[in-house]
Amino acid sequence: MHKRLYRTVESLLERIDHSAGDENMLLEILHLLVEGEEAQSFGVDSGRLYREEDANYLLIESIGEYGAAIAGKTISKSYQVVQDIERRRLWVISPETPGFDPELEAQFSGRDTAAILVGRDPAYILSLGLTHHGSEEDLLVLLETIRASVGLKLKEQALASQMRQAQIIQHSLVPPTLPTLDGFDIAAASVPADDVGGDVYDVQEVEIDVLGLMMADASGHGLPAALQARDVVIGMRMGQAEGEKITATIGRLNRVINQTSLASRFISLFYAELEKSGNIAYVNGGHCPPLLITEEDHVFELKTCGPVLGPLPDAVYRRGYLRLGPGEILVVFTDGVTERHDPSQGEVTDDIEDFGRDRLVQAVIEGRDQPAEEIAADIIQRVREFGNRSPLDDDVSVMVIKRMPAASYLPAEDLTRVSVETRR
Repeated sequence: MHKRLYRTVESLLERIDHSAGDENMLLEILHLLVEGEEAQSFGVDSGRLYREEDANYLLIESIGEYGAAIAGKTISKSYQVVQDIERRRLWVISPETPGFDPELEAQFSGRDTAAILVGRDPAYILSLGLTHHGSEEDLLVLLETIRASVGLKLKEQALASQMRQAQIIQHSLVPPTLPTLDGFDIAAASVPADDVGGDVYDVQEVEIDVLGLMMADASGHGLPAALQARDVVIGMRMGQAEGEKITATIGRLNRVINQTSLASRFISLFYAELEKSGNIAYVNGGHCPPLLITEEDHVFELKTCGPVLGPLPDAVYRRGYLRLGPGEILVVFTDGVTERHDPSQGEVTDDIEDFGRDRLVQAVIEGRDQPAEEIAADIIQRVREFGNRSPLDDDVSVMVIKRMPAASYLPAEDLTRVSVETRR
């Protein structure tokens, strides 16, 4: 009997629109409990929903029995029956209940009542008028089942609300349009594995004819990773606004993350400042080495200049330098791109083929004559197709910085190109 009751209550609650907000959800639950096809088996023929307001509970909905005519009435928290409901969280009210006030109760119902306290700030009392309730044990099982299930749905609602807020925050940090720099075509794209992701990118003008380019990847994905990624964006923008050297900004950010994060969490980061001349100063904090692809299809990696941010508070970060020449393309990406695998191959092992660097390079080479936006979109598309369009295991992000072939090439004796094996 109890298993059937649980299934019945769960079936009822599955019909609820969880996006409507706590109060609307509780109102919908009340209507289903009183008017739904299960109401007769529950022994319920009327119901009321009260909302906590200061020293009282305000009746905001009444169904059956006295109906809407009594909506707006209040009942004091000082009433012993209400105090028992708050203390026990579920309570069966009848003339034999301690502290029962017949005159007061008659304003709301002439039947025995089952009351359930749910939620907080404000709390709500869900009150059900009972035509019959069989044994006391069965009634308490019913009440506890409803209370636990409604409580779970409220928690799910709160989590969903937090996720929506995190999405809003994360979307607000991504530039709706990227700043432009004469002679360059820049685009970025990011697809989270969950509702929110731990990947984040940013492009900001740090001074005239200089853009700051950033991509970061927090360990894991979902809400914790998204919040950590948000902190990195804010920290980098503060450093840019104050005109700090990039190594100083990243070093300070690393210490902040170390002091505020779990020891098991970290974030990789690539940050570069691109000048109109094509000169780039960058710091790679444990991030996937970005790829520079020349007009001749040679490939160079921008190696790390320090560890991931978080684990080591005294980590040292050094700058690297390169020149992006006319017709060359720099691709910055997260490991969700190169480590994407086809789940049909089975469990991920060292023998399972992933998307890899070579496929990424091939996508850029084949699309080099296309706008940066199309190159980025094509990379995302290829990553999805490589996994047979199965759900992503990790966030996928890519940024394409393309120097137009017609752009002037300014010499700089102090900047030299080195091989992929030695570039740091």
